[in-house]
Amino acid sequence: MMSVNALNLSRKCGVPVMTRGFSSISKFPKVKDGQVEEFLDTQAKEISEWWESERFKNIKRTYTPLDVAKHRGSFGNDVTYPSSIQAKRLFDTLEYKFQNRLPVHTLGVIDPVQMSQLARCDGIDVAYISGWACSSTMVGSTNEVSPDFGDYPYDTVPNQVERIFKAQQMHDRKQLLKFSETGEASSRVDYLKPIIADADMGHGGTTTVMKLAKLFAEKGAAGIHLEDQLHGGKRCGHLGGAVIVPTSTHISRLVATRLQWDIMGTENLVIARTDSCNSKLLSSNVDPRDHEHIQGVITKDAKPWSEILCELENADASSAEISQAEASWYANNKLFTFEEAVEQQLSESKVSAFKKECEKFLQSNNKGYISIKEYKSIARSVNGGSDIVFDWDAPRTKEGFYMFKGGMKAAIQRSLAFSPYADLLWLETKTPDLAQAKSFSKLIHDKYPHAKLVYNLSPSFNWSAHGYNDQQLQSFIWDLAKEGFVLQLVSLAGLHTDASSFWKLAKRYQTEGMRAYVEEVQRPEKESGCDVLTHQQWSGAEYVDSIMQLVQNGSSSQTLSTKGDSFTETQF
Repeated sequence: MMSVNALNLSRKCGVPVMTRGFSSISKFPKVKDGQVEEFLDTQAKEISEWWESERFKNIKRTYTPLDVAKHRGSFGNDVTYPSSIQAKRLFDTLEYKFQNRLPVHTLGVIDPVQMSQLARCDGIDVAYISGWACSSTMVGSTNEVSPDFGDYPYDTVPNQVERIFKAQQMHDRKQLLKFSETGEASSRVDYLKPIIADADMGHGGTTTVMKLAKLFAEKGAAGIHLEDQLHGGKRCGHLGGAVIVPTSTHISRLVATRLQWDIMGTENLVIARTDSCNSKLLSSNVDPRDHEHIQGVITKDAKPWSEILCELENADASSAEISQAEASWYANNKLFTFEEAVEQQLSESKVSAFKKECEKFLQSNNKGYISIKEYKSIARSVNGGSDIVFDWDAPRTKEGFYMFKGGMKAAIQRSLAFSPYADLLWLETKTPDLAQAKSFSKLIHDKYPHAKLVYNLSPSFNWSAHGYNDQQLQSFIWDLAKEGFVLQLVSLAGLHTDASSFWKLAKRYQTEGMRAYVEEVQRPEKESGCDVLTHQQWSGAEYVDSIMQLVQNGSSSQTLSTKGDSFTETQF
């Protein structure tokens, strides 16, 4: 056996050594031969107990604790991620506010400056980072800013999270040092507000979703939201042309995210967002839960639009001719869901019989949906054995997408399907509609009373055009919170305030010079108590000075950046 001195000498010299037999010396996490099963059983037991905690009491998993243990590696659960610490705090905050029907409302930030100002607001508990804002203002590796089509590198938002999280930690360290020297802890700012970030649609298949979830957890996001849009068909929720994925596909994303975090041993939160309220396209008909909302034509033997399009392209038709042909095809072939197709083709009595049979079917099997095959069978039974005309393939787009009748019914059904796998549910809407929100909340809470809801207080809405007076605008957030919409956010607040304030300054500065700067920036900063007025101190110059003194053993007093006549911020 190698002696301890020999072992240390070998390590210093870079010589590989066998560590077996030195477990009392080295904590290298190597599972000993013959002990793998015991190690995994212990890990699985710890994971099982973890899942039984209050944190996960409403979360459904499709895999076992042993499955997770097998994929963790020899470190097991010895690694602690700061984002998980933040996630525990976020969960507790949301739980308390939800139980008391109070809001956790916040503003989207686009840089460390906005984060630091948000932190100074005691009534704001979390920070939010938008994918739209990242797409339009800072795309890391490509620098190709663009609209929110989800086509930027998938590490873009995680990198922005890291930037903000590191800034949070810097300001927190700076503040703690100051308080240790001055004792002003009564005015302490909570710089470490948990970050919630936009994961868009997951940016790919299962492995990409897992890698993205891992990045967010590693870089500091306490929670993320995933929407049920198609990778490659993604649009901002307030643009047209969005393509949603089958219900099962999005559930797989939620499961993949949870599995990744379970493997890491973190408690980060995932929000399931549905864009089905506004969507008109579905990527696939594979999930029978979506069949009720897929539209088809009732024109017998209708020639599929995709075939006509192919013929036009082969004939070198112009784009104008193709657009005209497309409009004409859809005008002559109206779209209907299967239930609507029955209403168009059967008598009133048969339609009534069809609906009654559908209700009986739903009550008898308790699965909550009817597949197209089952719909056709019921229609045939009330129509003397004859089928009705319904073709959902004929109107499919060039990309193969199905026509989808989006709306609240689809959004509610999807949210109910997502709920067991998610920590919160996000309903993306076209307008700020309190009555619609109440309706959604009631139907969700009838089945899942614990479900925490999310609302986008979008700057895409023209709030002044929706009939709200000043009092209603002021109470809107708290009115929503009473309905269980605990998390509410103005996603692009930072973007718009950045543009608005800088535009005011630039517009005046071009003709009024420094008067404009003083009146638009410096004076308001001083009057409002904005700490960026003294931007050197805000950035942490005094903190770095303190570090330098430690390194130089106190001999750097002549080179400190915040001392002497050259330190101009003493003017304030």
